[in-house]
Amino acid sequence: RRLHDLELQLSEIERGITTIYTSDVKIGIQEMAPRLDALEKMAAKESKSFRADMLRRVDHLRKTYYHIKSSFENFERRQLHKNIDLQKQELFGNKTTRDPELVDLEMAENSSLGRSGAMMNEYIQSGRETLSELISQKERLKGVQTKVFDILNLLGISNTIMRSVEQRDYYDKLLV
Repeated sequence: RRLHDLELQLSEIERGITTIYTSDVKIGIQEMAPRLDALEKMAAKESKSFRADMLRRVDHLRKTYYHIKSSFENFERRQLHKNIDLQKQELFGNKTTRDPELVDLEMAENSSLGRSGAMMNEYIQSGRETLSELISQKERLKGVQTKVFDILNLLGISNTIMRSVEQRDYYDKLLV
């Protein structure tokens, strides 16, 4: 019966009847959850012959409760959006015309930002190309280094000289 009353109150609120307050409906919805839990506990204590029927009825009441609760939440959400829209209209006063100087300034700012963005993209692309060129030069120099070591080995330069050259190369890398 209380769920039916809540459903009627909610429909009256949605129609705009002001004799019922949303806080009353909200309190009623909050009170229903413990009542349904208590009904479910009582139904579980019934004899087997009545238990299934009672649990089915409680389940039906719970579904009705969730339906009323979601309808109320949707109503509150709609009211909130309506209030926000009213506040926006009050703040902005339904003015659709804008100052032409302000529009020109905003357009100039937008075009300047567009040009700056294009310049940044060019710089990034230039950096990527430079990096890829340096990587390819590094690979070519590695190839030249291995060929020089092969030639020096053929000429008979000792391993100690080769190690000192490699150490010098290592320390040069550390310094750079």
